[in-house]
Amino acid sequence: MITLDDAAGLRAARSEQAGVVSVYLPVPLDLAEHRGLPTKARELAKSAAGEAAGRGGPPASDADLEWIYRTVGENSPDWLGHTIALFSCGAIGLAEAVPLPGPLPERAVVAARPYLRPLLAAIQRHPAYRVAIIDARHAWILAISDDRIETVAQRTGAGVPSTGFAGWYGLESYRIQQRIIQLSRQHFRDTMAILRGPDGGTPRPLLIGGQDSEVRQFLAIAARPVTDAVIGTFSVDLQTATPARVRELAEPAVAEWARAAEAVLVREVLSEPPDTAVTTELAGCLAAIRTGAVGELILADEKVVPGFACEACGALSREAGDCDCPEPGSAQAPVPDLLEVMAGRALDAGGQVTAVREAPFTAAARLRFPVTTGAR
Repeated sequence: MITLDDAAGLRAARSEQAGVVSVYLPVPLDLAEHRGLPTKARELAKSAAGEAAGRGGPPASDADLEWIYRTVGENSPDWLGHTIALFSCGAIGLAEAVPLPGPLPERAVVAARPYLRPLLAAIQRHPAYRVAIIDARHAWILAISDDRIETVAQRTGAGVPSTGFAGWYGLESYRIQQRIIQLSRQHFRDTMAILRGPDGGTPRPLLIGGQDSEVRQFLAIAARPVTDAVIGTFSVDLQTATPARVRELAEPAVAEWARAAEAVLVREVLSEPPDTAVTTELAGCLAAIRTGAVGELILADEKVVPGFACEACGALSREAGDCDCPEPGSAQAPVPDLLEVMAGRALDAGGQVTAVREAPFTAAARLRFPVTTGAR
């Protein structure tokens, strides 16, 4: 599974002579639908190359277009149900095919750098996570990262006596029930200790699965930081569960958690005092990027903003000539998407980038310190 560290390597790539071709292509599960995929990939890339030429951007080489066509044709069966991200630029020795979890809209861009906004969104919305499947005596803890499923730990608690023997007037049955409760609670506490880990941290989102009553019992006595990591629950019988079935049940909960987190972020940003803690205007975000004030950059999925970047001072603007760079003869290069450039600069400065769906703004930012729109 690709990580932000992997994405940082792609962000560092830059071509001065030829354009970097970036293509995002969803790969169907049905092999019968794969016949036209190579042609679709090449058509997307050719269209992007035409758009780049129209705005005066770097040209795409025929060899890079051919590599994309050939790579999709040869490898699409390995990417069933994924979106494949392809990056090609022979001038800098770049030729990478990166399978991304889940479907993404098809898109192609030719620019001086790889186009990474969809890739960053996929990493954000499909994190590595853990699942704990529990019952009164057993626990099975899995680490799931895209197609990889690893068993982290398995535990069987102490046995309990049969409840079939009632004893004198049910007194023995009562004692047995109390013993069952005590052993179950101890088993749950031991499971929580495993989930906390030796350092007490919870580095990954956590889902709890099992019979509803036992999941409720577990959560009722769970303590931080385990409860802080829990993002959802689901029903499953541990005795018949398989790794593939667990992932199938967990994925909708992870997707809902990611979507809900985005909605909460949008509400929080809109409720903050403007121009001090946050800005929800593109101009304000451009100024904040320029001054290094962005702590978190929030970008709307469906928005693309063509613009210009000054090659001398780095200023970003929507219109050509909108730069007060003091360097004589400074040139503004067209960029296909200012939001892409802003995302890269925010990450390079140690900030965070978050993609959101159905946002009422093009870009917003949590600020490290206040900035003015006219800051240069």
